[in-house]
Amino acid sequence: MAEKNPTICIIDDNPEDREIFRRYLLQDTRYHYQCYEEETGEEGLALCKRIQPDCILLDYKLPDIDGIEFLAGLVDASGSVPFAVIMLAGLGDEGIALQAMKSGAQDYLVKDEMTPGNLFRAIHNAIERTAMRRSLEKHQQDLEQKNQEIQAFAYALAHDLRAPLRAITGFSQIVEQDYQAVLDADGRHYMENIVHACAQMDRLIDDLLNYTRIEHRAIRFKPVALGYLMQQIVKGMATRINENQATINIAEDLPTVYGDATLINQIFVNLLENALVYHKPGENAQVTISWWEEDESAVICLADNGIGISPKNHEKIFNLFQRLHSDDIYPGTGIGLAIVKKAVDLLDGFVWVESTLGVESKFFVKLPKYVL
Repeated sequence: MAEKNPTICIIDDNPEDREIFRRYLLQDTRYHYQCYEEETGEEGLALCKRIQPDCILLDYKLPDIDGIEFLAGLVDASGSVPFAVIMLAGLGDEGIALQAMKSGAQDYLVKDEMTPGNLFRAIHNAIERTAMRRSLEKHQQDLEQKNQEIQAFAYALAHDLRAPLRAITGFSQIVEQDYQAVLDADGRHYMENIVHACAQMDRLIDDLLNYTRIEHRAIRFKPVALGYLMQQIVKGMATRINENQATINIAEDLPTVYGDATLINQIFVNLLENALVYHKPGENAQVTISWWEEDESAVICLADNGIGISPKNHEKIFNLFQRLHSDDIYPGTGIGLAIVKKAVDLLDGFVWVESTLGVESKFFVKLPKYVL
């Protein structure tokens, strides 16, 4: 909601016109205005930046600068005019109106045709727009603060969890290795479960931190050669691939996309990890990475010969902590595909899956294609 006593800056070198504006404003029954005045552009700019008004009535023809130059002087770091400006000019200056609107003015009025009614409508719209913008800015600031608090909490929680977890893991491994002779079968089984649970908890903390970091790191858009990136990913995962006796087939002509290399790396690392985990028992994993062009985007397809996903779960699998199988059968934290979805969203892309249960899964990632 707008303030009941909004501030208005009148920037006009004609004292008679300023008097008319003040007299009109006194007739407005909706608001009680706080008016400030200046006669020159430079003094007006300084006034507006100091007062932060709800609305500016700006004469196009000022003694030192014109209205377009005034608007340029108001532009903030984001490249926009942070105030609602109503440009005022004479008859025959219709061309100024279009130029003023392109330069950031909200409205335009002809002085000789001004009435209390059309002035009030323009000012009311300006005040409401200013109130909405300030409300959105405050909401954004509150949201950023909450995000920072969540990130700090996540880091603190991870640090506090890891200290006792390391102790539990270390002592469990000592008992498992050094005291097997004095433990019966049940005791050894329990110790194996403890060590396994510690490892799973450590993976969960790592994945949670990775998910939290995604939203709070600076995103750097640049050309990313997918062919080279995929080779590096496969090289880094060579041990896992060899352990699973998996086959990874990568198209030789993978394109260059436009995005953040770190996020794109996380997308395909998690998708490839997913394919290695969810392969059919008794079969070696086979993964084929292909692509095609669609409009100005590249669609990358990662197809596997795994256990498949039921159609009812095609969207659900991208939710945080969503798991379709127990950890005993297929280990994981339920965060990997959520990281994929979050990273793709941040890159203005799309991700989806097509799958036949018990046969295969195809994950598709659509990203902006880099164009020279």
